Amino acid sequence: MKKIGVFVGSLRKGSYSKKLAKALVSLLPSNIEAEFLDTGVLPLFNDDLDPNGVPEWNHFRHQLDELDGLLIVTPEYNRSIPGALKNAMDIGSRPINHFGGRVALVVSDSIGNAGGYGANHHLRQTFTTLDIIPVQRPEVYIAHTDQLFDENDMIKNEATIGFLQSAIDAFTKLLYLTSLSKSVGEFLDDSTDPLPLTLGDGHYYHKNTDGKVTAEIKFNFDTPETVTITSTTVDPELQGKGIAKQLVLKVVAMAKAYQLKIIPECSYAKSFFETHKEYQTLVR
Repeated sequence: MKKIGVFVGSLRKGSYSKKLAKALVSLLPSNIEAEFLDTGVLPLFNDDLDPNGVPEWNHFRHQLDELDGLLIVTPEYNRSIPGALKNAMDIGSRPINHFGGRVALVVSDSIGNAGGYGANHHLRQTFTTLDIIPVQRPEVYIAHTDQLFDENDMIKNEATIGFLQSAIDAFTKLLYLTSLSKSVGEFLDDSTDPLPLTLGDGHYYHKNTDGKVTAEIKFNFDTPETVTITSTTVDPELQGKGIAKQLVLKVVAMAKAYQLKIIPECSYAKSFFETHKEYQTLVR
């Protein structure tokens, strides 16, 4: 099961956006649960009141944390999105970003010809800084919403229903592909180097959060066409995790890139190349 939050830009009880949102929810597959989030109850954002001063904000942020995706249906107000929707985006972005990594389908609407084009794209600009992943196609701009529904608030035009279904299908696929990419990302995180290393003048190194160098390999180019490893050090709490090997392999990659031979002067580097015979052709 996936859970999505439904945001309606208009606060009017009988708004066309709300009717359209209900129609879209009815097109969702059975393995996606939808929850309507009321942005109209959120007090205006004021950073002075954070981090824990407004209960409605805290409840809203908790709701966001439980979501896998977002369905946003909005009209256009003065070539942009309604204030209540923007306020919700601001609240959800602080003090940490509660929107990050969520998939979103944006549907804009109007009673005119434009279909809320300006609101749609202003919202997508906000997605960039909030790290929200939008459905790119189909782009959904629904025009003439005052002619769209029957007396039961159902969409009258079958072609429109088919188009909205294609948007929901694209949203569903992206929702599950993103979930898969997260699991792949976790696998890749586990399979990469144990420490992020920085290349400095004559060394690769890692600093902890206190700024202390906890792993380092030093080298020089004093001998022509060679790189000499002079020391390899790893703090005791990091030992046994393959970090010393990682440091030497950084120099190996450098030697290959620059077509250099390696002179292992320090004891660890000497031991490494004696053990790993596959790198013997690089050693001088």
